[in-house]
Parts: sequence; C-alpha cells; structure tokens
Amino acid sequence: MAKKNSGMFSFVLGVAAGAAALFLSKKENRQATKKVAKKVTAKAKQAKSEYKEDPKAFKKKVVSKAKTTAKKVVKKVTASKKSTKKTTKKK
Repeated sequence: MAKKNSGMFSFVLGVAAGAAALFLSKKENRQATKKVAKKVTAKAKQAKSEYKEDPKAFKKKVVSKAKTTAKKVVKKVTASKKSTKKTTKKK
C-alpha cells in the first residue's frame, strides 16, 4: 500500500524548491546568501572547536543561552498577547 502523504510532501518540496530558485535568481540574493552561509560555517567551526576543548563547559554555555532565549521569547509572546487583548477589548 502506498503512502498517502507522499503527494503532499512532493508538492511542498516543489514549492520550496521553486521559491528558492526564484529567490536565488537575483545576483544580490545569491551574494547575501553566500555571506550568511560563510558566517554560519565559521560559527559552526568555532562551536566544534569549543566542544572539543571542553564538552561540559560548552554544554553549560549552550543550555544557558537556550534558557535566556526561551525567557525572551516567553516575555515577547506574553507582551504580544496582552496587547492583542487590549486591542480586542477596545472594539
């Protein structure tokens, strides 16, 4: 029996590939993407070397950053919900 979701996956994959092709068709977008890719590669290499030096310290650093980021997101979402409720009540 064939999977029923394979058609949907192919469709989504096709749409994503088309969007990427359209985005990368402009030279400035290709250059910007290349810059971002270089930055990400450099950060990944740095993270790898930090991990190799001291895995426990690296884990602690990552967990700390994740907690900080999560707190920021929760504050932002909470503030957004409050402002949405105020706007809704005024109507």
